Amino acid sequence: MTDIIDDSICPLCQQSNRCGVQASAGCWCMTTTVPAELLAKTPEKQKNKSCICQACIENYYQTFEKSVHRTTQ
Repeated sequence: MTDIIDDSICPLCQQSNRCGVQASAGCWCMTTTVPAELLAKTPEKQKNKSCICQACIENYYQTFEKSVHRTTQ
């Protein structure tokens, strides 16, 4: 049985990843650094096939910043 991967869906939150890599202008995902921790959470069959969405990336950085802020106080 073959699993069909919808590359327009974020593999972490299952929402639209708004990837425009097929567009002539390119996509936000081509200039964004995705944290290794998020890549590690991506299911193996979706790695390098579906973009993690901006919301998940932003949420990670906000959570990370709060965590760092708490440990430095």
